[in-house]
Amino acid sequence: MASKYEIEQMLKQEVENTNRLTKHIEALWEEIGQKQNRVQELNWEIDELKADNKDLLNKCKECLEKHKRIDKAQFQKEWLEHFKPSKVDN
Repeated sequence: MASKYEIEQMLKQEVENTNRLTKHIEALWEEIGQKQNRVQELNWEIDELKADNKDLLNKCKECLEKHKRIDKAQFQKEWLEHFKPSKVDN
């Protein structure tokens, strides 16, 4: 059987271990909170980038459509100049 002194020492050691583990757990919760904040910031940034990407994609589509119309008009003009020169208004 352990003496009163030995029991007291074991109790002090367990209290120290508990305090150390409590501090460690608090640090882990703080780290978790920081990581959650970072995840939220990254999700917000992703949403912004998706919106920017969508805007750029729409602008690219508009630009392509414009160039298609220009190319079509140029083709029609050249075709008319070649086959029906009287219908071309230069």
